Amino acid sequence: MNQPADSSRRPVLLPDSFVEPDLASSTPSAWRITLTIVAIGMAGLATLFALLAQVRYSLMMEAAVGLLYMLGLMTPTIYVILLRPMRRELRNQAAASRALQEIRAGLERRVRERTAELEQANLLAQQSLFALERTHREITLISELLELLQACGSEPESRRILEGFGPKLFPAERGAVYVYRSSRNVLELAVNWGDGEAQVKLFPPEDCWALRRGREHVSAGGGHDVCCQHLLRADANPASAVCIPMMARGETTGLLMLENSVKKIPEETQKLAVLVAERIALALANLQLHEKLRNQAIRDPLTAMYNRRCFEETAERELLRAGENGSSAGVIMVDVDHFKRFNDSHGHEAGDAVLQRVGLVLQSHTRVEDIVCRYGGEEFVMLLPGLHRDAIVRRAEELREAIRELSVRFRGETLAKITISCGVSMFPHQARTCAELIDVADHALYQAKQAGRDRVEVAA
Repeated sequence: MNQPADSSRRPVLLPDSFVEPDLASSTPSAWRITLTIVAIGMAGLATLFALLAQVRYSLMMEAAVGLLYMLGLMTPTIYVILLRPMRRELRNQAAASRALQEIRAGLERRVRERTAELEQANLLAQQSLFALERTHREITLISELLELLQACGSEPESRRILEGFGPKLFPAERGAVYVYRSSRNVLELAVNWGDGEAQVKLFPPEDCWALRRGREHVSAGGGHDVCCQHLLRADANPASAVCIPMMARGETTGLLMLENSVKKIPEETQKLAVLVAERIALALANLQLHEKLRNQAIRDPLTAMYNRRCFEETAERELLRAGENGSSAGVIMVDVDHFKRFNDSHGHEAGDAVLQRVGLVLQSHTRVEDIVCRYGGEEFVMLLPGLHRDAIVRRAEELREAIRELSVRFRGETLAKITISCGVSMFPHQARTCAELIDVADHALYQAKQAGRDRVEVAA
């Protein structure tokens, strides 16, 4: 069982308004007390003598002499026996009072110092908490940004995402992301937020000190620091800015730039910008590599047109959509007439040049919803959704005429006249699947070849 604390040992808490009395200054001296006692005694005796004087005069004189003699003996005795110890006690109390006042002043000073330390510690704790909250928010935003960038399917989609996250990560600054063109001799504006009109659209890499140095470059503005030329081109008196090269796999892929026209960009923001530049550079590089591999998988390397695999996959979806909507579609098979003579007469490079020019003509005569690809060798195939039989036949005739007017020069020599034969099949009247439509159109193409080439045949 817990024993109750000794109340006599508890410290006495004094109120703030309490002030220790100065006993030495408020207490009369010992001699004053002695004289007061003697005066009161003499006054009492004088009163007594006055009463006795009415009785007998000689007795009064004798008593007065005796009284004076007695007072003369009692005065030093009272001082030595009674008042001297009292005076010593008063001095001790005055010294104790001064000591208590000094202790109280010391305690108050320590309380003020401790209060100031606690306030400082509280301020530091609040600043640390704010920094932790800001760091957590920034990490969350960066994680979400990277997750969305990794899920992107194209560069335009990734640019829209960066444009939305820029103001969230850097709300007090206007910024921009520049990327290299394929030629690597100029950077173009990909994403910007804030005042977009203040950003230059294109500039060579030599105009940026960050790209020259291979590390971030900070300019305080006001013309006192070395400033990037692309900033001076946008504003003769540039604001505080930081340029950070975006590096991925040891190669510079672009530039992240932040500007603040009001104040210098804080160091914390600069560190965040470096981190963001590293993350988005790697994400964009992965996206570019993924898109490059995808293009290699679905495009013909010679003509840059879609290949057979991509056509079949896309055509199946378009035909399914056309069947659900109850609309029609057509397939045109195109074959270059007498293609072998180009290879035999001028070499395979001349044949490649012919295929490239034919592919460009076919692509220039298509709508956005049309699908055209190199099917193999000198054969091309086109899917035209939403068109009827007569419109598709007219399109095939237009292509045939455009190819007839085509003139191809190879190594300073004009090649022979190029012609094509076309076979047309219709969905859903002649076939309902992509493979069946291609077979029917190929049979019509064979009939065009047999009929003399340079013509369009429609499957019956």
